[in-house]
Amino acid sequence: MTDKILPIIKKIRNNNPVILNIANSVTQQHVADAINYIGASPIMFDDPDEAEDLMQVADGLSINLGTPNDHVFKKALLAGKKANQAGKPILVDPVAVSASATRQKFFTELSQEIDFSLIRGNAAEIAAICKQTWKSRGIDDNDQNANTADKIALAVRAAKTFACAVFISGQKDIISDGRDTFVVSNGNSQLKTNVGSGDMLDGILTSALAVENSLVSAASASAILSISAEIAADKYPDKPMSFWSSYSIN
Repeated sequence: MTDKILPIIKKIRNNNPVILNIANSVTQQHVADAINYIGASPIMFDDPDEAEDLMQVADGLSINLGTPNDHVFKKALLAGKKANQAGKPILVDPVAVSASATRQKFFTELSQEIDFSLIRGNAAEIAAICKQTWKSRGIDDNDQNANTADKIALAVRAAKTFACAVFISGQKDIISDGRDTFVVSNGNSQLKTNVGSGDMLDGILTSALAVENSLVSAASASAILSISAEIAADKYPDKPMSFWSSYSIN
């Protein structure tokens, strides 16, 4: 996979795309750091009145619905429509979408108003937006017994339903556009231990899509975080905080 990763990192660093983030308030700093580490430039903002102006200067939009409210929804809607008008990629992360009616409502309304480039979530979240039963608890995906074939079928179904690429995170990452599918098997269990790893992946994926909006680009970007996690875990086994502070992309 290294032969796929290095070109996308080089492309990001050569182009320095600006990524506008509608971020989970819990993990904003980690997301900004991850985007910066790989050579892109993050913008975080709070006022919806800035959304359209900031999207004019941004090269990609990452929407994380981890801490949803009307304020967040308005930002996402305004920035998303502007991104669509300009042909810029949009990633959306429907965090714990099945946990509340509010999360379901926000995602449904956004999907009706905005054309996404990529939807990223765990299997339970992707199943929920497809109205398919899957075991979950909050943001956790109880997919230990789910086989890869089932998750591939789910990704394909979701991609066809929403007419965009779909990324299912887990022990193996599944990336599909409904026709072609990639499976990335790198990673480490400490990614699950450290809250915010998925949100960081959102920023990395959006950075890659901003310079090459393709399925190969998304699969390559997935491996960036996964392999970084393997390296960090090798240096700091069974030490989650040391692992968290050590994995960066050089």
